[in-house]
Amino acid sequence: MKIAIVEDEKKWQHIVKREIESYYRTNIKIDVFSTGEEFLEKKETYQIVFMDIELPGKDGFAVSKEYTEQIAETVLIIISSHAELCRLGYRINAFRYIDKLYPEEIREALVSAGKALRRCKRIVLKFSKMKEQEVCCKDILYFEAANHNVRVKIGQDVFECREKIGKLAGTLEEFGFCLVHRGYLVNLDHIKLVGSKEIILDNGDKIPISRRRYSDLKIRHIQWRFENANA
Repeated sequence: MKIAIVEDEKKWQHIVKREIESYYRTNIKIDVFSTGEEFLEKKETYQIVFMDIELPGKDGFAVSKEYTEQIAETVLIIISSHAELCRLGYRINAFRYIDKLYPEEIREALVSAGKALRRCKRIVLKFSKMKEQEVCCKDILYFEAANHNVRVKIGQDVFECREKIGKLAGTLEEFGFCLVHRGYLVNLDHIKLVGSKEIILDNGDKIPISRRRYSDLKIRHIQWRFENANA
């Protein structure tokens, strides 16, 4: 996990860094920048960026816009002492806005950012008659067993992959996928309705549910929705 703090006040550099280290404890790399120009010159990919609005030189909005145009999947968290500016965050697709009067919000932002990143996890799939492709988990609706391979539904397209559905289920469970039938592995984010015999996805597709997996699916779906409601 790589995290950037773009903040010119030493006090706030320390506060944000302390909260990040307290939350993650291990396996993180934190880079601190005092100006937006210094941050952009680094040309580094960060999973999470804490961005102050009021910076010397380019302001945080301009820096964020330039950065996210290149690194679209970064979780951008705006920090400022001017709450009235938070409404402008939509222009740069900010994930969270933290008022400097409430530093305790940093931890909640980290929790929610982790959930958002989990949804954006990228996996490599071995498509038939194609090279290996990297795919974002949130774009996958479901996998369907097909002989010794699987079909994967991504948006309106269906691709065949040289994968085993059981192996995929073990790998993708923590990223919001659930085996609802021995032949179907479904993304919980795309479930619109859970019926007694089938589920309906947000694109209208209907997937059968096996009787023995129904209760587990209901529990997992409710829990996933609850845990990720604000992510």
